[in-house]
Parts: sequence; C-alpha cells; structure tokens
Amino acid sequence: MTDAQESRDFIDDYGVDLRLPLYPQMAALGDRYFEWVHTPIRKTTLTRLRDWDQGRWPGSVRVFEQEWLEVMTHIPWQIVVVIWVPIVTALAAVAKFKMGMPWGRLAGIWMLGILVWTLVEYLLHRFGFHTPTRSAAGNKAHFLAHGIHHYDPFDGTRLLFPPLGGIGIATVIYLGFLLVMPLDVSLILMSGLLSGYLIYDFSHYVSHHGKIVDPWFRYLHRYHKAHHHRDPDALFGVSSPLWDKVFRTGSSQF
Repeated sequence: MTDAQESRDFIDDYGVDLRLPLYPQMAALGDRYFEWVHTPIRKTTLTRLRDWDQGRWPGSVRVFEQEWLEVMTHIPWQIVVVIWVPIVTALAAVAKFKMGMPWGRLAGIWMLGILVWTLVEYLLHRFGFHTPTRSAAGNKAHFLAHGIHHYDPFDGTRLLFPPLGGIGIATVIYLGFLLVMPLDVSLILMSGLLSGYLIYDFSHYVSHHGKIVDPWFRYLHRYHKAHHHRDPDALFGVSSPLWDKVFRTGSSQF
C-alpha cells in the first residue's frame, strides 16, 4: 500500500489521523469538533485499522500517547460487576438487617431509586453530553466523557464509565441524600439508584455488543442505534424511553 492510499484509509474528512492519538489532535478542530465527533468512524476503516495495528486493543482508536492514560480509557464490563454489585448489595443489607427496614418499604424505596436513576440518565445524556461545547477545554472534557463513544460506537471497551469517577460521583450523591433524609432511606435509595446505573450500563453494552434475543433489548438496540446514526439530538434514553416520551425528545418511529 502506498503512503497516499494509507492516508486515504486512516485520515478522516476533518484531517484527523486515526493512526495517531486523538486527544492531541482535537485542538485543531475548534468549532468543527461537535460535528466531527458525531460523524462515526466507518466499520471498514476500523477493520483496516485492526489489520494495521495488532497491539493490545486491535481496532481501537488511540486516545492518549501515554500508555498509563490509554489503559484507563478501556473499561472491561466485568469490572462493573466486581465493583458495583457488592456495593448495591451491602447498602440494602445494612438497611434491612442492621436497621430493620420492612421488606415492603425497602422494595418501594429501592424502585424509586431506579426511577430516579432513569431521570438522572436522561438529563445527563441530554444536557451534559449533547450540549455543544464552546472551548478547547470543553471539547476535550466532552470527548473523554462521551465523545469518544459517539466517534467510535463500535468499541466494546469504551462503553462504561470509569469506576473511580463513578465512585466519586456516587459518594457526593449519597452525602446529599444524607442531608435531607434518614440513614436507612438514604441507603436504600442509593442502592436503587446504583441498581438503575447497572441496568443502564448493561442495557448500553447489550445494545451495542450483546447477542440480542429478548424483544425489549431488541427495541432498546434499535432505539439507541437511531440515536447514534440518525439523530444524536433526540432519543436520549438508554435503559428506558420514558423521559423521552415525557419531554417529547423521542421519535414517531418508537
């Protein structure tokens, strides 16, 4: 392959070279960043990239030059199970077996926590991740938080939120609960909210990479695929279309 042919394969329409780390290249995009990041890489390009680079993550675009930073951008789904399932279980167990909360009350507050999560998910996705950024720093923060997933929605190692960041955010939310409600209620509400987060994470993973046989997950797959490839400014629900229907940001096709 000639250098010119290789460049056509790996340099996109915005001048970004997929053979090089993306993060340092973003400063040159300026006002074109939001348009670029919502123009997904073609699968054929990723196949050629996999053939070109047989490294630790073949077929993944590289974000950072530094290997220790690059490692942190790849989150295996098993880590979510190992970290969050024990926390969800422990929060509920303390409220039930140490503080004596009745099963019925526990179940009701836990389900409320899941509902709260669906609203948090919607608001964060719509306003936190899909409000155009206005600065180079904003572009970089958006890219790390959500942009990389829209630019390369086919990468199964970049679907999940980094655990350390998630633990920090969860801690702040839990402390906020403690300011306005009793300890046992805070524990169960947090357990439910984190359960909703787990449902979101696995709904998202299955939507992109799972073997989908269940009708509900097939629906979510079509719903989320339309968000990525047809209308990134709508269809913000991932684990549920509920709030898209409430706030009328859905689609007549769903």
